[in-house]
Amino acid sequence: MNLFGRKEKNISESIKDILKIISEILDTMSGLLEFIYNEDWEKTKELVYFIRSKESEADSIRRETEFMLYSGAFLPGLRGDLLELVESIDNIADRAESIADALFLQRMKIPENLRRDILRQFLKSKETFETLRIACEGFFEDIGSVREKIIEVENREHEEDSIERELIEKLFSSDLPLANKLQLNQLIKDIGDIADLSEDVSDILEIIVMKRRM
Repeated sequence: MNLFGRKEKNISESIKDILKIISEILDTMSGLLEFIYNEDWEKTKELVYFIRSKESEADSIRRETEFMLYSGAFLPGLRGDLLELVESIDNIADRAESIADALFLQRMKIPENLRRDILRQFLKSKETFETLRIACEGFFEDIGSVREKIIEVENREHEEDSIERELIEKLFSSDLPLANKLQLNQLIKDIGDIADLSEDVSDILEIIVMKRRM
């Protein structure tokens, strides 16, 4: 649907670009986990540097998008909500980068009995984000489809939350030293934040959609 003029269209394309970059980061992190499991630190380093560069790219686009919004694109009542939306989306990229840094800089060793579960949790968090991405893109293309995707984001986040709780219980039932448990517990929570932050963005998006329909 043709909601906007040229400035607004530029902003919508910029938001889509940020979402695409985050998707690339999360795709890369799937491979990163495999290299971590194999303790291949050289390959891990390459992927971490790539993730850092993509996060910087997303950050640059976010700043440009915010400048366009401050310059008067969109109606004032929508402008503040979109600024909040853009900043919240960028938080997902920040968290993904921090996970990659922690895995590499701490040379994190993940026990074999937790590897499959951690990967499953990460993939569920990624799935939550990808559903959010479709919802955000739908806002600029087919607003009627957004509500359904927002509900899907919530459902995916709840599924991730269940995996996270089971994983933490399994972790603290193990014989690992407490220091390792605490380190891995933080990793699990950070991975869960990708789903949580995606749901936060979907909540903002839901408010924007409701305002547009009023």
